[in-house]
Amino acid sequence: MTEVDNLVPFSGIDPRGRLKFSVLLEMFQEMADIDASKYGLSVRQTLEHNITWVLRKYRIDISRYPRKEDGTIKIKTYAEPFRNLFSLRTFKFWNPAGEYLGSAYAWWVLIDTVKLRPIRLDKCELMSAFMTQVSEELPSDVKVPELAEAQLEETWKVRWQDLDVNDHTNHAVYFSWALDTVPDDVPEKMTPMFVEGEFLHPVPRTRVRCLTQELPSDKGRCFVHSLRHIDDETEYAKISSVWR
Repeated sequence: MTEVDNLVPFSGIDPRGRLKFSVLLEMFQEMADIDASKYGLSVRQTLEHNITWVLRKYRIDISRYPRKEDGTIKIKTYAEPFRNLFSLRTFKFWNPAGEYLGSAYAWWVLIDTVKLRPIRLDKCELMSAFMTQVSEELPSDVKVPELAEAQLEETWKVRWQDLDVNDHTNHAVYFSWALDTVPDDVPEKMTPMFVEGEFLHPVPRTRVRCLTQELPSDKGRCFVHSLRHIDDETEYAKISSVWR
């Protein structure tokens, strides 16, 4: 378990004075790397053993967005097993006054980079540090609705700086593509407070189209997003977002 005060950067603030969603995800990634590195389980360390982490699912549930005035955000993170198939990483964060701001959960799969197949956590001796159950109750699984009829579409190019240490498009970029493909009036008046993602295939250096459909909801404006190859129906990820 790791707990760190993270500085709210000026460049990470949006026009309404809130921390950008993508910057919050970057903070979570940095925290995860710090925590995993303590046990020799960061991506860079596991690659030395021909295994690596691949993100499968993600949930971000925000109560209040951090602001520049907060100065710092205290983030706590830890990993534990989830059905012995995933390593579930939890993030919880607060402002300096102790106000709870939200939580996030990331489900990671351990992959054998030689055989290109998943490894059960209890079959990998390196995983002993992440095999202790920490939470009294685990979160429910992520289930993103299927997109039935696209109402909006944007195309995106995978840039070199979008790639991570696995040479795949970083998951924060997936969310940026999806959240940018909503009607223009939505981000002007609202913020994404509850976001979930299912990651189906890694995105290589290519072009991607994001299809978006708005769904009926009494909890705000709700959208489902499908990230696909530019030329065919290969689906890389499914993401849902609730804006309030």
